[in-house]
Amino acid sequence: MTTKELFTNVYPIQDKILLNELIQCTSVKDYKKNDLIFKQEETDTNICFLNTGVAAAYEIYPNGRTICSRICDKAGDVLVGGMGPNAPYSPVNIRMVTDGTVFVIPMLKIRRFQENYPEIMLFYNVILTNEYEKLWQVNNMLYLESAEDRYNWFLSHYPGTIDKVNHNIIASFLRMSQVTICRVRKRNEGKNSQANTRTS
Repeated sequence: MTTKELFTNVYPIQDKILLNELIQCTSVKDYKKNDLIFKQEETDTNICFLNTGVAAAYEIYPNGRTICSRICDKAGDVLVGGMGPNAPYSPVNIRMVTDGTVFVIPMLKIRRFQENYPEIMLFYNVILTNEYEKLWQVNNMLYLESAEDRYNWFLSHYPGTIDKVNHNIIASFLRMSQVTICRVRKRNEGKNSQANTRTS
């Protein structure tokens, strides 16, 4: 995805001047697997969007427990730190879990755009609406579905990611133990094998 495609297809900007400003100030940064993009409780200096690869957001609790709260695997996914200039502190760590590239916009530029371009708030509203819908889907899935249904939900919403990401991360995201996700995956693979046998 190009920077222009990010602001015309994923987060459409109608104001041509603002569009050009955003394109000019947005850079693409390369990250390696395990590189940290945002650190929990530190001030964000950028707002970032995934371009390629897979990233994960996770929280570290005082007792040392780590829980994955989000997985980003699609071009244009916002990598949520403090979520903008009015909430600058990141509540989570965001780390690349594969090699990849990220669109980076300096927060100082966003603050200036807020003063000069009213449409920048619509840009934020689209981001917030998308994030709310994803959060609702995830919470609904986590609290209402069985372990097997959660696993199948992940396969359908994150196609191909199961083969790119450490299963410990996926297990944490789906609120399963490593033993459970291994058991569910084996059962799922067994069903698929039986189905392929019947159709062949």
